[in-house]
Amino acid sequence: METLRGNKVFLIDTLSVDSERLLQFAEQNEIITDRDYRNLNHPNHTDEKKITNLLDMVRGKGEETSDKFVELLKNKDVQKTFPNLKKRFTPAPLVTQQDGRATPSNEMGEYTMSKIPRGDCVIINNMDFEENNKKNVKPQLQYRTGSDKDKESLEEVFTWLGFTVEVHTNKTAKQMKDILNKFGQKTHEGDCFVCCILSHGCAEGVYGTDGGVVSSEDIFSPFRGLICPSLAKKPKAFFIQACRGKDYQRLVEVQADNAESDKAEDEDDKELELDGEQITIPNDADFFVARSTVKGFYSIRNPQKGSWFIQSLCEQLKKFCPKGEGIQNILNCVNKEVSRCIAELKIDEKYVLVKQMPVQKGTLTKKLVFRITS
Repeated sequence: METLRGNKVFLIDTLSVDSERLLQFAEQNEIITDRDYRNLNHPNHTDEKKITNLLDMVRGKGEETSDKFVELLKNKDVQKTFPNLKKRFTPAPLVTQQDGRATPSNEMGEYTMSKIPRGDCVIINNMDFEENNKKNVKPQLQYRTGSDKDKESLEEVFTWLGFTVEVHTNKTAKQMKDILNKFGQKTHEGDCFVCCILSHGCAEGVYGTDGGVVSSEDIFSPFRGLICPSLAKKPKAFFIQACRGKDYQRLVEVQADNAESDKAEDEDDKELELDGEQITIPNDADFFVARSTVKGFYSIRNPQKGSWFIQSLCEQLKKFCPKGEGIQNILNCVNKEVSRCIAELKIDEKYVLVKQMPVQKGTLTKKLVFRITS
């Protein structure tokens, strides 16, 4: 705690160059909670104010949290982003392995990613909800225009990464559950399993085309270690883009959220749709779940280009997988890119600024790197 107090001015000056990235590091390392992150990342606060509030919050959490934060400042990835930290905080010491290779003492192991194919990637893309809407029940679920672009991008990138991709389009809730159970009962020879779900959603889960709900338990339980032993100790990654399903489509004006950006979208992309979903993950090890938005907030899908989240995810995977970056760091880049976008939504003659912040949760025990096939 004394270390933070004595270096407060230096830390504010150093970390304010990218306050958002530092907050992401702190949340990822469980120094702050999701709620803390949202409160600290207030759009009306300057970078200096965000870092000042973060330091005060960390110190207020006590000695243990303060020590954990100091260790974070010694992390090589953090110091790569904030090189001035090396002046005050010595990087984590190196240890020599039996083969003579020196690595940071706090470095995690890496999941094996050597099989060809790498494993299965299932994509469930629900676009047409006519089966639900003809029942004349609420909610009436809009056609998810642009989701085909997300499906195409995901199929392309995971095929490139060496996965066997299987696409399912416009499935009822029962059909979705059957698909997930089929993969859960399969003997997986690969090193990893990936599941991408694109649909409307609600607090209880995601919708099938018939309006039935597929819950978090339905999605994740088929892949628990006791149920699917061939995936035990192997990474299971889920990427979920789901919309609330209410009448949220509006004409919007899109502008940059950062002075360094020219603009968030092209001039011809004036119609955007709003997405959102809430899903929890199991306590079992080796799960990773990336969601398009934090709980209670909008997630935006462009009818011409696809969703901000999925399109950014695919671009960042293509950019950083060849460099050996882990999925957590890649999603940090997705967070930063998506959070720079801003949409001005007109509701009841009032304009509301809509931003988006993706969120990830996981129980990974090692570093997950999608190694590209040679």
